[in-house]
Amino acid sequence: MIDLKFVRANIEAVEKNCLSRNVKLDFIKFAELYDSRSELQQKIEAMRSERRKKSASRPSPEEIAKIKEAGKVLKEAEAAFAEKDAQLNDFALGIPNMNHDTTPIGKDESEDVTVRFVGTKPEFSFTPKEHFEVGGVVRMMDLERGAKASGSRFYYLRDKLAVLERAIMQFAIDRTAAKGFQLVLPPIMVKSDAMFATGFFPADKNEIYSVNPDDDKLFLVGTSEVPLIYMHSGEVLKAEQLPLKYVAITPCFRRESGSYGKDTRGMFRVHQFYKVEMVVFCRPEDSWKIHDELLAHEESVLQELGLHYRVLNVCSGELGFPAAKKYDCEAWFPGQGKYREVTSTSNTTDYQARRAKIRMVNEKGERCLVHTLNGTVTSDRPLLAIIENNQTECGDVRIPECLVKYTGFDIIKNEK
Repeated sequence: MIDLKFVRANIEAVEKNCLSRNVKLDFIKFAELYDSRSELQQKIEAMRSERRKKSASRPSPEEIAKIKEAGKVLKEAEAAFAEKDAQLNDFALGIPNMNHDTTPIGKDESEDVTVRFVGTKPEFSFTPKEHFEVGGVVRMMDLERGAKASGSRFYYLRDKLAVLERAIMQFAIDRTAAKGFQLVLPPIMVKSDAMFATGFFPADKNEIYSVNPDDDKLFLVGTSEVPLIYMHSGEVLKAEQLPLKYVAITPCFRRESGSYGKDTRGMFRVHQFYKVEMVVFCRPEDSWKIHDELLAHEESVLQELGLHYRVLNVCSGELGFPAAKKYDCEAWFPGQGKYREVTSTSNTTDYQARRAKIRMVNEKGERCLVHTLNGTVTSDRPLLAIIENNQTECGDVRIPECLVKYTGFDIIKNEK
């Protein structure tokens, strides 16, 4: 959520920003509502002041009757104010964060800007296969039984492939903890307040699984960013505490409701997956430096895994609501013959902090909103990139050297 005073004072800029995010709102209605609420607020304050003055004196019976009548008018005005305030808050929930100056303006992923390429594409003397076709892992990636148990876009991982998946996760956690991030195992079901606070509701509500909606009213997280951010909701942090840096590993759940017909084969776009996620709370003046640090860390992990990738500065139309700027790292998938997203990092500035009411006390003793950032260190997707990039003609999969101490083996053999 962005400051409503800022919105009213900069309506044209905010509306232009919304349109760059493919969001269209009625800002004429917003201005009328905001101004009407402001007038009511001034009227209420004047009525309360007058009431206090009269109540402080020794009013006559006639004056007491007038005070009571004024009280009724005040209650009506307060009710009208509360209604307009709720309408404004609902409107505000539909406004995305403001783009950073360096965020490219574009309608969709075709207008993302490539920042750099890192490493070189592997060369093959044969036609590389997609991850779900590579002989050595086919029997360990059971998509058919996953669909039998849970429906499409679910899977079973078994044997050495399951070990490799966990190895990647532990490797990512170890590398991230070494950077000063505290490991947290958060809840993976949250209340709607946490979803609204982090900006996933109402914008992405159709992507979230609801758990017993008539009873528990809980939601399965699509990222541990949600419980990690909400962990400090309503708190006032001290400047000397910051930055607070957390890393979590959780299963994540997404309905993928808008992906009908996309990536229907294999594990690339599934409903349940594991993810190692970073979240940082920091001083506003430090957030852009930290954003670059998160990206650098994600890149270092991809480099140790031996993956060729490119970094994208994501355009406005692909940002989602909370982020002011976002970088994606896309690894090369030789079986698909294209780059695909494997990690990302976003600076959400004070957008989530305002919704979650997370403040700090600066050196002057003043309260202000913190900035929050997030970044994915790894998920299931680097596993798929490793399979495609490290496959051999006979269907074996070589294990990156940095993972061997976690797996206990250096190759997955195609055992027919």
